[in-house]
Amino acid sequence: MKTDEEVQVLLEGLDESNISSLLQKYNEVHNVKTQIEKLELMLKDKIKVYLKEREWERYTDDRSKISVSITTGKKQTVDKTQLKIMLTDAQMAQVIRTTTFEKMMIMTPEARERLKKYAGKPKK
Repeated sequence: MKTDEEVQVLLEGLDESNISSLLQKYNEVHNVKTQIEKLELMLKDKIKVYLKEREWERYTDDRSKISVSITTGKKQTVDKTQLKIMLTDAQMAQVIRTTTFEKMMIMTPEARERLKKYAGKPKK
């Protein structure tokens, strides 16, 4: 297992008073995180295939004490247009809950290139 000291190597040379240094280190950490997430997804897929092939819903490894289970769930969504037809505006105001939150987005050059694939070029 990777220890905290091995992960802290990524922060060597960080200048906390320089935004460029902070952003550069963020980019390095983000790239490593992306690679690790890809590996994690690949391993999860292989584990799921392994369990499905054997028609297992649960497995516990005695050596590592790691357990895996596959559960099936249902997710229900509400058709808001139908709900608006059925309820008055006052009733809709009672039903709808609104929460606010803050989100910070940091766009790396790699993410910007990836985003360009999905976003069309602006029309003149």
